[in-house]
Amino acid sequence: MPSPLPGGDSGAGPLMIAFLSGPPDHYWIEAFAAEVSDFKARHGLLDVRIDARQLVVTGDASQLRSVTADLRDFVHRVSRISLQRRVLERFAPGFTSTAAEHAAATRDVNLVAHLPGVAAILEAVSRETGMRFATVARVSDTRWTACAVHDTIHFGLRAGQDLVLETTICNEIREHGRTVTFSHASAHPQFSKHPTPALYGFESYISVPIYRANGQFFGTLCAVDPQPRYLDQATVAIVENFARAIAAEIDARMAGASYSE
Repeated sequence: MPSPLPGGDSGAGPLMIAFLSGPPDHYWIEAFAAEVSDFKARHGLLDVRIDARQLVVTGDASQLRSVTADLRDFVHRVSRISLQRRVLERFAPGFTSTAAEHAAATRDVNLVAHLPGVAAILEAVSRETGMRFATVARVSDTRWTACAVHDTIHFGLRAGQDLVLETTICNEIREHGRTVTFSHASAHPQFSKHPTPALYGFESYISVPIYRANGQFFGTLCAVDPQPRYLDQATVAIVENFARAIAAEIDARMAGASYSE
């Protein structure tokens, strides 16, 4: 809500405070700087600036009351642009990612792409959950890479493409090793406050860890949808069984003579 400026400085007009989920990094700040002038001009605002972990917006009180939803969309847009910049920099010449990690990711994408049942599994996951985007993701301590994708909503992510690891719930799963699922993010006591659903625009989500027989974490079997989708325990168990089937196929493929390192 609009508020008077602190310290009795009323000359600049009322202000609105929008709290960010964390301190913005330089990618976010650069994207903000590129977009903020247009946002201010479109809404007739006096100023929009970053102050630590918040945005401070000043302008006419009636404008501030009507700009809340647009401000939220602006923050999401800046976040998406900053993520794109991070991904592009990752693949730019001179990036410090090791050649070994890149080679391992390429190998695993090719491996999963050639598993005979993966396409059918992803289609079945989508059908069982009602979620229209499903993927097998390789998740390491430095990288999230889609290995196979089923997409009927044009989410825009293809096999071999990366998301910024730190923005994914899969990175949290890599650390704690448990299935994560929710049916309606914006109404969920925990995930309504989590930055990832809002950032990528989904309401329903399931992600199951994929562990190889030797205990090594490979990645996750995930499904998402922009609409709420209720998942009962039986459906969650089905997806977990599919994750185990994928793990078994990965082990068999790696052990087989037809798989070349």
